[in-house]
Amino acid sequence: MEKIKQYKYIILIVFAFLSFVFYWYEWRPLKIKEKCSAEARFDKRATLEPDDNKRQEFINNYYADCLMRFGLK
Repeated sequence: MEKIKQYKYIILIVFAFLSFVFYWYEWRPLKIKEKCSAEARFDKRATLEPDDNKRQEFINNYYADCLMRFGLK
C-alpha cells in the first residue's frame, strides 16, 4: 500500500496517457466511421440516383471523402 501512495502521480499520469491513447486510436475513429457511414447512406444525392451501381459508387466515394475530411485516410 505504501508503494501505491509513493507512485500515485506516476500511476495517474500513466492512466491518463493510456486513456488518451485509447480515445485517439479506438474511440475517435469508430465514431468518425459511424458518422461518415450514416452521412453517406442518407445523403439526398444518393437517394436520387436511379441506378443501384451508381448509387453504391456515390456512397463509397462520399464515405472515402468523409474519412479523408476527418483525417482517417
